Amino acid sequence: MSKNDIHKGFQEWKNIERRLEELYKIREKLETSELMDKGFSLFYIILKLVNNMDPTLEIIPTNKLVIKPINVEERLSFIQGRKGSFHSFKQLAELFKELEKLYAKKASLEKF
Repeated sequence: MSKNDIHKGFQEWKNIERRLEELYKIREKLETSELMDKGFSLFYIILKLVNNMDPTLEIIPTNKLVIKPINVEERLSFIQGRKGSFHSFKQLAELFKELEKLYAKKASLEKF
């Protein structure tokens, strides 16, 4: 897995995020639910990639991860329990933003 895979993952999320914003405005529940599932899975994949892990491994305990957003376990649990809610979408969007910042910090530190 490469940095390019991570960048593609973040870009894919941005596309999903835009579509979800549109779907929440028109209250389209079925497609919203499917895209939230996709975004949720994508978050786990990127989280593993950022931590230099194989993304095909089963979901690992997040307490084993070095690079992760604050309170990620509780936040992911909230999202998983309410995948269709707008608040879960906003929480997932914030997790992606935080993870992207953490990844940028890691990448910049690795250059030195």
